Amino acid sequence: MTLKGIIERQNRILEIVVSSYVDTAMPVGSRLVSKALGLSSATIRNIMSDLEEMGYITHPHTSAGRIPTDKGYRRYVESLMHVKEINSKEARKIEEEYKSQRRNIEDVIKKSADILAGITQHTGVVLFPKFKKPAFKRIELVSVGKKRVLVVLVTATGIVKNFIMDTRYDLGEEMALIGNLLNSDFYGLTLEEIKNKLIGQLKKARDSSYHIIKETSEIIESMLGVSTEDELYLGGTSFLLAQPEFEDTNSAKLLLQVFENKYVLSRLMEEDISFEGIKVYIGKENKCRGIQNCSLVTSGYKVKDEVVGRLGIIGPTRMEYSHLIPLVHYIAETMTRTLNELVE
Repeated sequence: MTLKGIIERQNRILEIVVSSYVDTAMPVGSRLVSKALGLSSATIRNIMSDLEEMGYITHPHTSAGRIPTDKGYRRYVESLMHVKEINSKEARKIEEEYKSQRRNIEDVIKKSADILAGITQHTGVVLFPKFKKPAFKRIELVSVGKKRVLVVLVTATGIVKNFIMDTRYDLGEEMALIGNLLNSDFYGLTLEEIKNKLIGQLKKARDSSYHIIKETSEIIESMLGVSTEDELYLGGTSFLLAQPEFEDTNSAKLLLQVFENKYVLSRLMEEDISFEGIKVYIGKENKCRGIQNCSLVTSGYKVKDEVVGRLGIIGPTRMEYSHLIPLVHYIAETMTRTLNELVE
């Protein structure tokens, strides 16, 4: 047999092993593959042994059957799987879900993760738009106590974020001066650019304006320091915990730690914040230890033609990639369209 023929057989057997294991979560034996391909069990065993030596499949110590490795899934995703189109029933359900949720941008963003979770039965995850990048449009400051201020930030893309910050003393009438300074002088700049411009102004200020600029700078610094955990939303966490991979107490404990402390997962998704397309992290490709027996599939979403965040799912490595990858992409596109309708 030619080298090309050998590679084709290896690919076909790996494809069957992946597909069967995804469906059943059970190791795949040579007899099943033999029936599927019409080849002898001996031939199948030899090829499976070669695939194991190359690191694409392995076998649990309790079974003679094989399961895919992270490397095997990667080969499958990149060159073997046949992408499935979104069926009309799924598309209709997604559209109906979005039509019922159009109150504000934050609701749409969270709803997108919930929609993904409900349809895929995996955990939906969404990274909210980052504040350092989107351009500043408007800020509102509202006193909620003598030394507490509600800060409402609106970006040029229509994203709204509010949080409460503590001040060193009661700002009183100075709040209006700070708001006027930001709203009149810094429209269209990013928060980082505003911060740098204020630092430059502080160096030059010698009169009473120094105090106002200093307080304004501290408010911007507080915005930039908003916890990244608040920027990540998870939907359907119970779906992932229900998978057989998490029957082991230690695996479930590590996963729960990821869900409770979202910092590492936020950082992982943030690495691709400006990339519009699909990203797939399989098993130990994930830097986040608690999901190293999972896969993370994400896609960028946009507001006004700018990629501002990421949406995706976390599921076991044996997830149905051929169906879920296009589904994540479709929902990200629908989310983008819905968000743009809200900010127009």
